[in-house]
Amino acid sequence: MSKRLLPSFLLLLAFATVAASPATGQILHDLTERTVPLSPADPVVAGKRATLTTASPAVEEPFNGVVVQGYASDPDVQGWIRFEERGGWGAWRPMRLIRSATDGTFAGGYRDEVYRSGLRFELRFAYAAGTAFHLVGAGVFDNRNDEDRQAPGGVVPHHGKKAGHIIPPPLITRAEWGAAPFRGTPSPLAPNGYEYMTFHHAAGYSATTKEEGIRQVKAIQDLHQNVRGWSDIGYQFLIDRGGHLYQGRPFLDDATSLEEVPALALGAHVGGHNTGNIGVSLLGCYHPPEGSFCQEVITPEALETYVVLFAFLSERYGVAPELIRGHRDFSSTACPGDNNYVLLPSLREDVAHLLLTGNEPLGQAVMAATVDADGVVRLSWEFIEAPGIAGYRIERTSGGITTVVTEGEGAAPGLYADAGVTKPGPVRYELYARSATGREQLLATTEVTVEAPAALYVLAQGFPNPFHRRTTIRYYLERDGIVRLHVYDATGREVRTLVEAYQRSGQWYTVPFDAAGLPAGTYFYRLRVEGFSGLDFDRTGTLVLVR
Repeated sequence: MSKRLLPSFLLLLAFATVAASPATGQILHDLTERTVPLSPADPVVAGKRATLTTASPAVEEPFNGVVVQGYASDPDVQGWIRFEERGGWGAWRPMRLIRSATDGTFAGGYRDEVYRSGLRFELRFAYAAGTAFHLVGAGVFDNRNDEDRQAPGGVVPHHGKKAGHIIPPPLITRAEWGAAPFRGTPSPLAPNGYEYMTFHHAAGYSATTKEEGIRQVKAIQDLHQNVRGWSDIGYQFLIDRGGHLYQGRPFLDDATSLEEVPALALGAHVGGHNTGNIGVSLLGCYHPPEGSFCQEVITPEALETYVVLFAFLSERYGVAPELIRGHRDFSSTACPGDNNYVLLPSLREDVAHLLLTGNEPLGQAVMAATVDADGVVRLSWEFIEAPGIAGYRIERTSGGITTVVTEGEGAAPGLYADAGVTKPGPVRYELYARSATGREQLLATTEVTVEAPAALYVLAQGFPNPFHRRTTIRYYLERDGIVRLHVYDATGREVRTLVEAYQRSGQWYTVPFDAAGLPAGTYFYRLRVEGFSGLDFDRTGTLVLVR
């Protein structure tokens, strides 16, 4: 997250606080089994350094690790912990504090192989006097409960399907971001099949650029391995706000890309529900109840990567879009944050839609449009590449209404005169291709603006003209009135009444004329408009019927 999103009171704070709000500390909820209250404390200032010491009550359940979360504007903040022993307090031991690469938030703690219960612990922090320091809280965990510390037992990894229509996003591999080695032997994520895809946020560690993202992913791995004691970073994948995708846990088959549909390793992102569950975390903090530093919203770039990644995972690993979950669906946590959780229904819909259309190109096409003086839009299109195109359709969107204007088989170039635009204004056309299996994909778009005519009334030339059987007559009304449109033969005899109605102004009208049963020859169409003051408009055009 950017520094401009930090709470103003933190920037002004000259003393430390220990937070007690139950709405804070998402990292604590995600990395510990229970949070622990801390005693109120004020810092002691000695020269250029300030020291804050706080203590927990007795923790009855067994634990061997402590996680702390906070904010420090001093990049050199240090922390220590000591544990109550039967004869008093033990020695102070240094904690590992891991800072965000883009702001002063930190998380860290201490872990060993001693399992304590019924005992207290004390925390001590030292930082530059006069700088901001805010301790959110602390929590404890018992490493023996971690799923990824169990031996894999020779289970055969489960791969995904090699064939599909979704091209995955580019992957920044572990080698590219400089991951530390996995500790131990990875277990297969899904020995019996994949079950869920879970949306997380990192509750901090925001990043937009690839360079920031690499630093933050390394920081999260450091936190997960060296503080929490997991074998590796907890998630299978991570996404930054710029839409860059990072590999989390290693693949089990030495694959180097998602296109190879690798066998995934068991993660540590949803306690008790990790088997068969693919975890994807968004860098940053997206839960406004946490405070002003946690009000980020997902960017379009990150959302696009999420949709494409989940669609790829759904297609290749067999997890239906409706099985996309948020972390809070499995355990008591705010993750993935309110700003993300509310997006899950539309995210599932977008993934399902992409599975139908695919993002593997069916081909390439170009489309252009011009507007005649009579409001007819002339479309032209051409398929540049068409290896998978069996047919196409063109849709028009005008005034919020979408209509299919033409469709066809194959991938031949074409022309089309669209006389269906009635209201002046912007008009958008979209060219969709269709594969032999029914997969559809948007290949080209174009937009034009149909202007209102300068004249009050317009009677356009019928088209086509000459015509064999059917033609179209268009006119524009600037004022409401009673409209009469009739067709006459060369002797002046009326042969068709096309319109006898009161019509509203401000739009084009398109009227078809079917000359079935009429002999070839010259015909005349006459438009009359009567307003409140009498006859406002009277105009005649000529049509030539050929057989």
